[in-house]
Amino acid sequence: MLIRYIPRATTPGQRLRRLVRAILYLPTRVRLSLDPAYPWINAGAVRYLCARLTPHMRGFEFGAGRSTIYFSRRMASLVSVEHNEKWRRKVAALLHRFQVGNVTLAFAPPGADTPCAAGRPPIWEKMGLTPRHPEFAPYFDHILAYPDAHFDVVLVDGRARVECALNARDKIAPGGFLVLDNSEWEKYAPIFEALADWPHQDFENGVWRTTIFCKPAGGIPRPTPRPAGMPVLPHGPAAARAAP
Repeated sequence: MLIRYIPRATTPGQRLRRLVRAILYLPTRVRLSLDPAYPWINAGAVRYLCARLTPHMRGFEFGAGRSTIYFSRRMASLVSVEHNEKWRRKVAALLHRFQVGNVTLAFAPPGADTPCAAGRPPIWEKMGLTPRHPEFAPYFDHILAYPDAHFDVVLVDGRARVECALNARDKIAPGGFLVLDNSEWEKYAPIFEALADWPHQDFENGVWRTTIFCKPAGGIPRPTPRPAGMPVLPHGPAAARAAP
């Protein structure tokens, strides 16, 4: 069960919900305060990924931050795209501070020209969708510059998440993962529809949900060898959910 955020608590029941939510969020606050590089996703999802990441893997993330430091230490390379220049500079300073050398930190501001619009995957047309946030096209189209099946893990935790997930779908290697944070939001339902044949697992803490999808084996193989026995997540109900 998730307790949704209430902007204005005016009744005793609403105030109680806000109090319970704050208590449930306390362990997350403690982790974030103790480790400046701990990612801001559900702890269960972090543990799940860390048990499966290997040093040869390649990753991509929409939205730079704590996760950039954390996952770069556990992978061969990481591409992180950020739309906010002030935040990009802050993350760049963190990368320098922690002496991280395997991260490509890209800046894709809203409204910039993008050459990738004509190259979006067929899933867009198949689902009859157009971008809800076209101003972020340079951001969510950034991954299209890479070959299909290029990445082992893609983290979707920034802006225009539906657009990001649709573009990332073909860029993930078989057996690889797409991580969607705040997946309880209904507006992300198209992601669950687009990945309906991907097994997924939810991780909750009472405040928000992180969902990890695993791309089924088969299709275009990754150019580099993959370890045997890459786990496949159990199937769950294809509930429509979504985030900010």
